Formats: sequence, C-alpha cells, structure tokens
Amino acid sequence: MIGRILGNRYEIIEKIGGGGMSIVYKARCRVLNRYVAIKVLREELTADPDFVAKFKQESLSAASLTHPNIVNIYDTGIEGDIYYIVMEYVKGETLKEYISKKGRLSEKETLKISRQVAEALRHAHSNNIIHRDIKPHNIMITEDGIVKVTDFGIARASTSSTINNASNVIGSVHYFSPEQARGGYVDEKSDIYSLGIVIYEMITGVVPFDADNHISVAMKQIKEKPVPPSQKVKNLQISKGLENIIMKCLEKHQSFRFQTAGELIEKIDSLNELNESEMAGGGIIDSPTRVIPAINPGMNDDSDDNVIDLELTDKNSDNAFKRFFRGNDDDEDKNNKKSKSGKKQKLSKEEKKKNRKITIAAILSALAIAVIGGIIALRAILYVPEVSVPGLLGRNEEEAKKIVEDLGLEFNVASRDYSDEYDEGEVMEQSVEEGTKLKENYPVDVVVSKGEKEITVPNLVGRYAIEAGVILKDAGLSEGETKEENSDSIPSGQIMDQSPKADSHAEESDKVDYVVSIGPKVTYVKMPKVTGLDLETAKLTIQQNGLTVGEVNQEASENVPEGMILRQSVAAGQDVELGTSIWMTVSTGKSKEKPEEEVPEEEPEEENPDEKPKEGSYPLTIKLPTDKDKVLVVVQKVTKDGREIVYSKDVNTSEKSIIVNLEGTGTQTYEIYIDNVLYGNSVEIKF
Repeated sequence: MIGRILGNRYEIIEKIGGGGMSIVYKARCRVLNRYVAIKVLREELTADPDFVAKFKQESLSAASLTHPNIVNIYDTGIEGDIYYIVMEYVKGETLKEYISKKGRLSEKETLKISRQVAEALRHAHSNNIIHRDIKPHNIMITEDGIVKVTDFGIARASTSSTINNASNVIGSVHYFSPEQARGGYVDEKSDIYSLGIVIYEMITGVVPFDADNHISVAMKQIKEKPVPPSQKVKNLQISKGLENIIMKCLEKHQSFRFQTAGELIEKIDSLNELNESEMAGGGIIDSPTRVIPAINPGMNDDSDDNVIDLELTDKNSDNAFKRFFRGNDDDEDKNNKKSKSGKKQKLSKEEKKKNRKITIAAILSALAIAVIGGIIALRAILYVPEVSVPGLLGRNEEEAKKIVEDLGLEFNVASRDYSDEYDEGEVMEQSVEEGTKLKENYPVDVVVSKGEKEITVPNLVGRYAIEAGVILKDAGLSEGETKEENSDSIPSGQIMDQSPKADSHAEESDKVDYVVSIGPKVTYVKMPKVTGLDLETAKLTIQQNGLTVGEVNQEASENVPEGMILRQSVAAGQDVELGTSIWMTVSTGKSKEKPEEEVPEEEPEEENPDEKPKEGSYPLTIKLPTDKDKVLVVVQKVTKDGREIVYSKDVNTSEKSIIVNLEGTGTQTYEIYIDNVLYGNSVEIKF
C-alpha cells in the first residue's frame, strides 16, 4: 500500500497502526496538502459481508459526530476490493501506551483525561450513538494533551432493542460491561462502565479484572466486585471522591451507575473544584486571633509591643464602647482628665489617638466573638447525624424497607430481576455496601428478586438445526448432544426429535439434545453392464439389481448389431442409488444413408492419438424430494477454471425423478443443487 494513491487524492506514506479488523496508514491529501490517517479494511475480510458492514458502520457512526474530543471523519471510499475511511491524523500516542510508559497517572492527570473522554461520550450519546468499545487503545492523546476518542467500528445507534450479537459477544473483554458479557441490553451506561475501568487503570496501572483466558475475565465482569483502587495498590495516593466515582461507574447493575455522561462530568468537576480549593488554601497556620494597630513608620518591625491581644482589651471594652458612641460634642468635655492638682486637663492628641485605637480593637473583638458564636450555633443547627448502612441481602422487601427507614434513610427499589440465589421478594443487590456511613435521608437503592426464572423448553421439532442455537439461547438454555438419523418423511436438516420435550420445565443453562434428519436412507448398488445385451435381457438385469428401467432410445451404430444395447445411462461398476431409473440406447444397426466405403476412412482417425475425443452425451438421473411440490434443480459443471451452470429449471416433484442429458468430452465433474442446497456428492462422468 505504501506509495499508492487512493481516490486520486490520498497518497499512502507509512503504516502507523492496525488491529484485527483494519490497518491504519498515514497519508497526505494532495488537494488540501495536509496529513490524514486512512483506515483500510484488511484484505482477507473484504469477502466477509459482516466485517464490511461493521466497517461501513464505523464511518456512518463517527461521521455523524463533530466534537473536539472525537477523531473527525473526512471521507470514505471503495476502490476495487479496498474499503477505506479517511480521518483526522492525530499526532500523539494511545492512552494505553501513555499508561505503560508512566506506570500509573496522578489523580489530577486522571481527572483531566477522564473528563475529556466523558465529554466525547456525552456528545455521542446525545446523538444516540453507543461506542461499545471504550478502552485505552481507542483513546488518543495529542502532543498538546488533548484527548481524542476513536474507533467507532462496533458502535450502534441507541434504540429500545440495542442488544449484542447473541452468539458472539462484541467488545474488549477486559473493558466491557457485565451486560455486554451476557449479550444483553446495551445503552449509555455500558460506555460509562468501560470508562470506569479505564479510570481504574489510569490511577492504579492495572485493570480490575484479569485471568488466564477471556472467558474467565468475562465471568469476573459479571459476578465479582472490583477491589477498590486504594486496596489494589499499596500506598496509592487517591482521594475518597475519585474512588467513589470509579466504584459507582463499575456497579454491576446498570441502574446503580451514573445514568448519563453528564452526571459523571458533574462529579468530576466537583472533585476538581475541591482539589483546587484545597491547594489554594495552602496549609493551616495555627495562630491565635489578634488585633493589630495600623502600621506607622515609627513602629519597630521586630517588636511585639504594638500587638494588642484580645484578652487585654476586655477590661477596657465597656468604656471604649461608651466613648465611641457618645458623639463628637461630648468627647471634648468627657475626655478631660483631672490633674494631680485637682484641675481638669484636656487630653492630648496622642492620648485621644490611643483611646480610639482601643475602641476599634474592642469593636473588632466583639465582632469576632459574635461570628465564632454564630458559626458554632449554625453547625449545631445544620449537623446531620450519620448512620451505618445495614446488610439487606436476603431480607424480605418489607423487612428491608422498615430497617432502612427506621434508620432515617430512604428506601428505593431500583428494579426487579430474576435470581437463582434469592427467593422472590428478597433483596438481591444493594447500592451501598454494608457498614458504610451515610447522612440521614440518603437514598439506598436495592434490586429485589423475582425468584428463579421459570424456563419452558421451546419446541424445536420441525425447525432447521441451524436455528436451534439461537432459539435455545433466547430461552436461557444451551445446546446439548446432536444426533443425525435418516428419515423418509422429514427433509434433511430439520429437527425430528428433542429431549427434554417441548413445554417441559427446565433450569437456566440446561442442555437440550435433539436429532436432525439427514433424509431417506440411501442404499447403493453396483451398476451392471447391459451394453451388448438384447433389450429384454437388459431390462431383466436392471430390475434384478434393484434399479428401474427408464427411457429407451434408438440410435444407428456401425459396430453394434441391431436390437442390442448400444449405451447405458450409468457406467457399469459405478455405485448408484437403489431404485434409480436407468436409460438405455438400442442399436438400429448400420445407417442406410451412410455408404460402407466411408467406414475405413474413420478407422485411421480413431487411431490418431493427437485428435481430441469425440463429444458424447450422458443421461444423468436425478431423484427428486417428496416433501415439496416443486423444486429448483441446478446442475453445475466444475472445472479448474471455475463453474458453469449447464441446467437450471423448476420441476414438479410428482415426476419423482428427472433425466438431464449432459454433453461433454473425457471425464467431467458435476454438482447437483436442489433449492440451492448441494444434493449428495459431486459426480464424475466419463463421456
């Protein structure tokens, strides 16, 4: 592909990545003179319509989205057997590579990346697009630190029936949600679960669930609760707020997670604001409250004499308040002091200034005391006691509700679901773990059991075997042992018996055995040689071997006497199905129109080894099925250069069998199809 030009516009420069479905190249757009990334569907997958459909789905899904955190789609095209998507070229690295390089990320960096991914998901979800494969490999980080979500290859439009493929779970096993592992309903909250695992990996450096094989990982996604990040990695620096965000994203039940990407963004933003305020505050300085006078040049910087403690001002506070509120007129008269001689003297300017300072200090002291008292009173009013969440699992709904409400908490049934472990009406899941401290009136969500799901075995008899797996999967059952048996009345491929029987009771994941018809039992006999025999003897020989006499034709022959069998439809010694109709050609002797002198001229031609064999004909007998009134019969000649249809016709099955006259030279191979299904094995015919 290097050097190739696609769409008469995009010049392939180098390979920059790839996956199981496609290869990504860096290319230059000759029209706009810019670099782009081109994703090309792998050559071996172009013949698979499913992969082609998924590839087209990616272009349709991503092209409908325009957001700074989503890789832009510029163009798509098909050139011969090359399917490609032209997209924004992101100069940077994947989040997976970034995590591998750094080991694990700081909380600040984790929140920054998580928010951008959540913004991309919010935009996609608002356009009814579910990504379904959020993982670090599909998240690019540019050199400027901008996050770009890519690879919408298995994205789906969100509808009421958004369900995974029933037989093949789609997604990345370490990152997909429990509902994806079960092949169940997938919605926006499935992407939020996957993002939760990505955040977990960013802060810890490892994924929450891992095992030796993918099936084990998928089972852990369904059944096991993740170990909190603070317990996963020793001495991990993580705030309680971020850990709560991660654990809420990773709730097994969809209704317990963040319901939208917007809710997740709000939590991330609130955590960012908290972290920023903590950093802005610096540290807490332990210092008593003091009132200091206005700074003047005459003060000594190193002296503590100019600082007035609140305690020292208490005794002067009454006088200070009185002096402050008397007014200017009284100040002149009341602020005179008696001298030692008994005479009143007017206060000096310095003394007045000092008294005013004391007054201000007293006012500030009183205000500080009032504020502190108000805060203490307000805290007392607003204080809400905390209670410990009880264990509710296994308790009856009414009992659980009473326990929760008696503690001052709010009881809420989020949903009801089937359970093999809990009886009907019992709590099977709770949103807050036992022992967690909560404020009063905090809601506690629970899932109540609907009891064991009653499963009825579906009726498989009469359905084709290819449908059985899907039918059983939908019923919560699985395929058991499959047997094949002959049947004269049930067409090949249909189910003729099953165990257990239809409508019987079964447990979830029970196996259902069934028997598939392979059609009537076919008995083969050796075709006898009847050429050279007279007609009556030939008929008797055919019937004695369990075959039937078909059409008898006549043809002149220079070598076979009149009345003798010249040709038979099935070669002697060939295995032929019991009851097959055999055609014969009887010689009428030498042709009267052909002069005898011409015979010697043919002999040297037959001896010439370089001459091609003379073209011959062969009557091929095809037995018709009895379960249909009319079928399409197609005969194809198979050669090294390909296939050629030599016969194609709708025929009435009341004829029981038909004969197709084939023409050819040497030995040819033919295949017979009835209603587009291969009938028996290929047939070799010598002409």
